Amino acid sequence: MNISDHTQPHKLERLSFLWSEARLVIAAFALFLGGVPPLLYIFATPSLFFLLGSLLKISWLISGIASGYLLYRWHKGGKTLFGEKSSKDAQVFFVSVVSGLNLGIAGLLGTNVGMSISSNRI
Repeated sequence: MNISDHTQPHKLERLSFLWSEARLVIAAFALFLGGVPPLLYIFATPSLFFLLGSLLKISWLISGIASGYLLYRWHKGGKTLFGEKSSKDAQVFFVSVVSGLNLGIAGLLGTNVGMSISSNRI
């Protein structure tokens, strides 16, 4: 396995996009569970909380990095999405990027800024 195959800009962009899509699906599922991450809901044993918490923080950091990379590629690529400049695509893209950056900040600081704002606790 050659790492340079996976670090090409188009490959990184694709992997970042797939990660962001998976993150959004998992986040939607978490909303149906009452805002609890699915891993913590499924494996609700106290002995696993440290391990699962660490995995969640790592995945949140990766989400922030992936969203930042997608934003960078969008800016460098002429601000086009899927080969065109559609305002609906841009709006959805920014929701995805902002939520991913929010998760990255949550992984770093331990505070979900988006949830704090929505619950009036900054």
